[in-house]
Amino acid sequence: MLFCTQLAYSQLGIGFHTGLSTPNNQINNVYNTDKLDLKKADYFGNLVREATKIGYHIGMKLRLNMSDNLFFVGGIVWNKFPQTTIEILNSKSGDTLIILQATQNVIPISAGLNLYLFQGLISPYLTGDLAYTIISNSIDFKQIPLTGVEIDPRVTDARAGFGLGAGFDIDLKLVYLNIEGKYNISNLIGKDSEEKNKNYFTLTLGVYFGNPVRKE
Repeated sequence: MLFCTQLAYSQLGIGFHTGLSTPNNQINNVYNTDKLDLKKADYFGNLVREATKIGYHIGMKLRLNMSDNLFFVGGIVWNKFPQTTIEILNSKSGDTLIILQATQNVIPISAGLNLYLFQGLISPYLTGDLAYTIISNSIDFKQIPLTGVEIDPRVTDARAGFGLGAGFDIDLKLVYLNIEGKYNISNLIGKDSEEKNKNYFTLTLGVYFGNPVRKE
């Protein structure tokens, strides 16, 4: 990573990063329809969900040198997706009966590896990790519901998933600028039988201090 005669600054580096999180159209379905207890299910129509728009994330990671080009990486990230509007319609008339607004938070606690292709002023790498993901949603009423409708305002689940991506470090002498793109599946293991995959892509800009540094 650092193009100089030193072998290393340290074996352990710590980084802080932020960036964009782009979900698929199922990320706002982490609370499934069976958790919306509609007592008059035969009267209400389908739930109409709008796809969640682009979100953002912040987090921190530790990187530990294992060999010249292989690093252990572990960390925690908070992904926050924008408020999503949920409409419950009358299947006969098409009228809107209830309007809800939900906020999604996806928090993966991950451990994985970075494999550097080469190290220098710019050091590209491939990355992969396993993650224990906490998925939390809060639901607020925008339009007052009809009598007889019960909705749990907060739902929290935990799933296991993984991420695959690539990135590169740029040597700025005192710190290391990091840019990384990664595709994440948040609920590969532990999901319900009818639960769809909830995937998202993250584009991250970070800065690392005390990263392991190898000479060319």
